[in-house]
Amino acid sequence: MGGTKIFVLQVKDLIRIGAFILVGIIVLVVLAVLFLQRPAQDTNRQDAVQLYAPTQVRYIPGTYTARIILNDRPLDVIVTVSNYEIVSVEMSELYESQRALFPLLEPMMERVSDDVLFYQTANIVIHNDFPVTTGILQQAVVAALDQAIMP
Repeated sequence: MGGTKIFVLQVKDLIRIGAFILVGIIVLVVLAVLFLQRPAQDTNRQDAVQLYAPTQVRYIPGTYTARIILNDRPLDVIVTVSNYEIVSVEMSELYESQRALFPLLEPMMERVSDDVLFYQTANIVIHNDFPVTTGILQQAVVAALDQAIMP
């Protein structure tokens, strides 16, 4: 009778094992969704380059500014261009009151700057995260570039 073994499982052990398996599957699915969506965004960015590829615009080399008034204080968006290229897009230093009231301004300016430099045009896709802030900054970049375009 040495070959017969009896294995006893209690219901609470079965429930606990089932719960751990379920949690593990959910974690794996969430991680898979998070990591599998990243390459799709990069692909969309490459497709957008073809959609928003600028024509050969000629600029008057220099630095141009557009002013935004936030909290009764000016904020300058500074665009530097060469003959055929947008070299940099940045903004002047924020006042402490502006920084406190508009905390998303600096991160959105970095995103707008990255997109304008990447696409070499101010006709960028407005980010869905914060469309108002991105739109205001984009309009300021457009205003500065309008000054730079050679007639």
